[in-house]
Amino acid sequence: MRKIFLIAFTGLLLASCANEQKMEQTAEQKKQEEADLMEANRNWAKAASPEAFFSFVSSDGIMMAPDKPVIKGYEAMGKTLQEFQSLPGFKITWEPQEAFVSKSGDLGYSIDRILVNFNGEDGKQINLFEKGVSIWKKNDKNEWKMAVDIWNVDPTITSIYK
Repeated sequence: MRKIFLIAFTGLLLASCANEQKMEQTAEQKKQEEADLMEANRNWAKAASPEAFFSFVSSDGIMMAPDKPVIKGYEAMGKTLQEFQSLPGFKITWEPQEAFVSKSGDLGYSIDRILVNFNGEDGKQINLFEKGVSIWKKNDKNEWKMAVDIWNVDPTITSIYK
């Protein structure tokens, strides 16, 4: 009886390992997924309208903006974006620096550099360079969607490009 159990257990273990290997990507597939994630992030940065912006965001997405509580979901994000956009001269630009994708290919993150411009009380333009991390996940349609976005000011950055 123990022999049958040992054989069955070994078979299950081997089958499990085979399935795990199938779920892992090849190095080439992983590189392509990272390139796709970088492209999704760059396209998100170009989104000109709220609809276009939210087309890259998961419905349960979270933002962690400086000096703000956690912002969760489209409605809260929309209010925060309106608040930012109400600043005179507001503009935001970012460029992903690197992307990393999990072995399974359904979760990834990017390291971003961000430039935020707005006018100060004296009317002069203020430029804030920031660093950020965006966590992305794939949806049911195999599209990258931003799940968590966190950023803060970094006085050592002088450009969003390497």
